[in-house]
Amino acid sequence: MNKILNGLLLALLLIGLLGCGWKIWEQANAYERQTLAIIQQLQATSQMETSGRQLLEALSFGLYDGYSQQLADLNRQKALQAAYRASVNQLTALFLLNATLLLLVSWLPRRRSGDLGYAMLTVGIIALAVGLTTPILSVEVSKTLPVLGETVLQFQSKGILTTITGLWSNGNLWLALLLTLFSVVLPLLKTGVAWLTLFSRTHHLSLRGLHLSHHLGKWSMADVFVVAILVAFFSNNGGGLTQAEVQAGLWFFALYVVLSLSGSQLISRQLRQLQLANALPT
Repeated sequence: MNKILNGLLLALLLIGLLGCGWKIWEQANAYERQTLAIIQQLQATSQMETSGRQLLEALSFGLYDGYSQQLADLNRQKALQAAYRASVNQLTALFLLNATLLLLVSWLPRRRSGDLGYAMLTVGIIALAVGLTTPILSVEVSKTLPVLGETVLQFQSKGILTTITGLWSNGNLWLALLLTLFSVVLPLLKTGVAWLTLFSRTHHLSLRGLHLSHHLGKWSMADVFVVAILVAFFSNNGGGLTQAEVQAGLWFFALYVVLSLSGSQLISRQLRQLQLANALPT
């Protein structure tokens, strides 16, 4: 009976994680679209039109209210953008809470490191899906210009998959292939090998494959380091032109890396214990 209740609770928590992951992807991409809509209004061409509307409204003594309407619309869009950002943060907190509960429910019945390891891999693969499909970094180049005011000169928002497709379409095939290898292929291969040990825990090949995937998985942290360097390089210190903002995708990709490394280590420990108990040669 306890096993059935535990299984139902794990299933509910897993469904909750999947639902949170889906909503985070949805809200993060909605935040990006809303940001792009705001950026379009703050670009130089749009700002010149806005200045013209402002002058016309002043000369017509308010009979023409195009500028006021545009300003109100911009404020509404900024409020919606803030709401999307808050939603992503709240859903991320809910995702972490569900993940913590799932790990506890997986570990408590038998208190085996392997059970906790497989649970970590399950949470990690969901985090990987979110990390690959949502933006990881946005870079904005802006400056306050005379008459025009705050003007955005350039804006880009990148995710891992969009970066890969962008590199490929621009002819940077080797960079696209390397990023695909370290960000997509190796994480999926590593997690798949670790999960296969669930069906063959006592075979020496399972331990060797897990040991290899554990070392290969460390290269997945390369993306996190690259983005961290970009943020440090583009950070706005003392009124610079360029601002970089880390998006939700990076945190979820980093969460996958931590969970996969930790989960693989726990599973490896349990497999070694099983090998010793069964006196199998290493």
